[in-house]
Amino acid sequence: MTKVLKPLRPIENDLVPTLAGAVSQRGLTQRIAADVRGRGISRILFVGMGGSWASSVPVVLQLQLSRLPVPTFNLNAAEFNALYAHRVGPTDLVVAASHSGGTPETVLAAQTAKERGALVVSLAIGDDNDLAAAAEHSLVYGSDRSITSAKYVLLTELAYSILEEAGISDDVEAGRAALDAVPEATLVATEAYEEHLAEIAASYGFADNVYVLASGNLTGLAYLLSVCYLVEMQWKKSTHFTTGDFFHGPFELAQNSQPYILFSGQDATRAHAERALAFLDRYDANYRVLDAAALELPGVDDAARALVQHIPMASVTMRLADHFESVTGHDLDERRYMHKVAY
Repeated sequence: MTKVLKPLRPIENDLVPTLAGAVSQRGLTQRIAADVRGRGISRILFVGMGGSWASSVPVVLQLQLSRLPVPTFNLNAAEFNALYAHRVGPTDLVVAASHSGGTPETVLAAQTAKERGALVVSLAIGDDNDLAAAAEHSLVYGSDRSITSAKYVLLTELAYSILEEAGISDDVEAGRAALDAVPEATLVATEAYEEHLAEIAASYGFADNVYVLASGNLTGLAYLLSVCYLVEMQWKKSTHFTTGDFFHGPFELAQNSQPYILFSGQDATRAHAERALAFLDRYDANYRVLDAAALELPGVDDAARALVQHIPMASVTMRLADHFESVTGHDLDERRYMHKVAY
């Protein structure tokens, strides 16, 4: 039996109200969408660093797969400043995300975009920060823990509003009905996953290296789990790959009981996850699966699960980090360098 080195944090009691508060900003996202149409926006750029960059992965994919005739991109804010900022102008929408609202690279991206006439929207914990000061509209979620799932709700709402304003009604009604049910459903899904998450953390808490695989709109969560939760917050070795790219090099390391955590979605990329699992079964069966199809989502219609799967799965992923913290005893808030030294 694995010794628990740190008491397990409770599931945050603000999870449901935080997500409900995000859903309630539908009217604001509709006003933003009206500005998008009114200003003739011809390009949409999501910018952020680290987990905030990863938080935009699903919405960018959602808009890219829609019939919206507007190119949409997800950019690292530092690279935006170095490579793209000089080409931004009045027909660009720049959605800049930073949990604190003070990430220097993202604040600079928003300020530069504003100076060049772009429509700027901020996404942060609140609106009393430098990022919001550079924006015409601010989406906020007000929680220090229910972060990625709340960002996902707000950005998914924004996408539906942009599509609705453009006269593209595909999935909007079904998606919004699912979003209405998501706050309570996310809590149920997270609670139901507790035993599985505890087992993963107990099995991999002291592993030397954990690889993470995902595809589709769960790809950002592979980045989040690997880079943010395991590397940054647990000081563990970890790398993430897309399941589609697994067979183009990374699968050479599938041996000697190398641990894998694999996200499996309910979208068209599920076949990629199944292919990876079939390979691992043959050569390295030391894996665990976070399966969107196994989520308990009361109130979410079966046909709409793939539209919102990333939201409860984000909560499950954060909860997995809590379980790692409990098993390893390494506090998720402990840092060597971040906000401690000049860099």
